[in-house]
Amino acid sequence: MNSPDNKKWERIVVAVSCVIIVTAVATNIISPWWGVPIGTCGPDTIPMNYSSEIQPTFEMSFLHEFGEREPDRNLTLPPLMLYEQKQQIIDTLMAQAHIDDPQDSIIGLYEFPDALLLLVDQNNNITEVLGTGDKIQTFSLTPVMVGNRYYESNETADLQHGAHNFSYENSVAITRVNLILPPPGNMTHPLYIVNKTHTGHDLYPDGRSLAAVTTTGRFYVIYGQRVERVIGTSAIILDPAWKQCSSQIEISGEGSGEGEMKYTIKLARSSERMLKARLITTGAYIQVVEGNMGSGSQWKSRDSTGCSC
Repeated sequence: MNSPDNKKWERIVVAVSCVIIVTAVATNIISPWWGVPIGTCGPDTIPMNYSSEIQPTFEMSFLHEFGEREPDRNLTLPPLMLYEQKQQIIDTLMAQAHIDDPQDSIIGLYEFPDALLLLVDQNNNITEVLGTGDKIQTFSLTPVMVGNRYYESNETADLQHGAHNFSYENSVAITRVNLILPPPGNMTHPLYIVNKTHTGHDLYPDGRSLAAVTTTGRFYVIYGQRVERVIGTSAIILDPAWKQCSSQIEISGEGSGEGEMKYTIKLARSSERMLKARLITTGAYIQVVEGNMGSGSQWKSRDSTGCSC
């Protein structure tokens, strides 16, 4: 025979179970009518693909637009080896040349049959360390401006938390250094440095700034052959009402015909989430038209706050 206390406890358990069942049913039936997403958290990545219909020819390149002569593509260099691949050799060359710059300033190493050629980016000047036998030579190469361009655009999007205005500023600046190749021949080879910067301004409907995100990709290009190295940086100015949950820079395409730098940032305010990503690319032919340089995704969450999901 159950005691009064046991019967009371059973009634509480039944009542709680009923609340759970009703809540679950309401979530699955009523929520879609209210526009409340069942899946409260979106992914932390945005798939992005870039493809250009512009043929990779000299006539459609920035070099042609800026009046640069087409480089000789018959002259080839060995593959560029990054620091992680040749750390011991690069450390030795830098010590011999008395260079103590940080690792992220090292562009890479060319290994010739009888020589080594190391490139280091030092405050926008390129330092070349050429090792032949027991001899070490250091050259400071000052980049020559090839050309630059700036353009901007505006758009409006209806997001889950209201209409937002966006403005974009894009710039490209191209410089060139002539690498001094090891003997014989006393030949040089052009290396192009492509700096692309994208700044996206995300504005509230009343014109106040929600976020200004600047993404910069620095591409080292052997014209017509490959993108040797990609370095990415980013910066954000954010409305204090929002919090930056995470950010990530992804580099791909080094040593191939297309280099990419993707920056993804996740923001949160109360139960709102915002995931933004920008993609900056440069091909071996340094194409004039780059197409869509970015993509974005946003969503709301109804059962968590801040960066909890």
